[in-house]
Amino acid sequence: MNSSKENKTLGRGLSALLGDMGDYGDSNTDRRFQNQSIDIDYIKPGKMQPRQYFDPEKMETLTNSIKQKGVLQPLVVRKLDDDFFEIIAGERRWRAAQAAGLTTIPVVEIICTDEEALEIGLIENLQRDDLNPMEEAESFQRLIDDHKKTQEEIAFSISKSRSYVANMLRLNGLPEPVKALIREGKLSAGHARSIAKANDIEQVAQKIIQDKLSVRDTENLVRRERQPAFNQPTIDPDIDMITRRIGERLGMKTKIQFTRDGGALTFYFQSYEQLDELVGYLSSV
Repeated sequence: MNSSKENKTLGRGLSALLGDMGDYGDSNTDRRFQNQSIDIDYIKPGKMQPRQYFDPEKMETLTNSIKQKGVLQPLVVRKLDDDFFEIIAGERRWRAAQAAGLTTIPVVEIICTDEEALEIGLIENLQRDDLNPMEEAESFQRLIDDHKKTQEEIAFSISKSRSYVANMLRLNGLPEPVKALIREGKLSAGHARSIAKANDIEQVAQKIIQDKLSVRDTENLVRRERQPAFNQPTIDPDIDMITRRIGERLGMKTKIQFTRDGGALTFYFQSYEQLDELVGYLSSV
């Protein structure tokens, strides 16, 4: 699948991989077979399925729709050696059809390799905007690891830019708890990319959810967090010792700061009682 001819085919999307609707009967170009209905029990989930998360509410809606109108769009499947069929595209419809009590389901059978099966499932879901960002990122990684695809080839096959693919691939390096938030739809791809360089990614992720931060707010937060502190003076150990001794003697936080003209001694009090004690102590000195 690495030749230029094959890459052009992938770039055309599902119509190229599955064959045009007008190609039926042409054995040289047709990769599809006529629609057919098969026993739903003879269908297995696809091992190359990009989707891993099935939203319960959306599944319930789809199930109700199938109960009323049936499966309007056939599944794309391929035949296995044991007379079963493997789903290439349409696992949501298959699951919902089972929940709706259907015994048969319409399918389109194709002949394809594992690599093509993954690409078809990926393209079909991307065209429907059905994959969450983590599923998309993990599918890209499988194409690279299992099928030696380059980022440029993946970008061409899904009609996206190489930078888009590269940015999505970075999500694979996030901590697992953050990946779970992305799969659940609690973090967007934009949020995830923004926190990839944060010092504490999980803490920032929780802050995004808690404070309902926008992507721009998140970018600014991470930028401030990573901004180096300039011109901070080195703490003199003798001054540090004096500061601690004063603080311990007065029972309050104390800070010594040096300026160009000298310095400042600051006391931090938490109540009027502490302030009265400080005034009384200074008056008695």
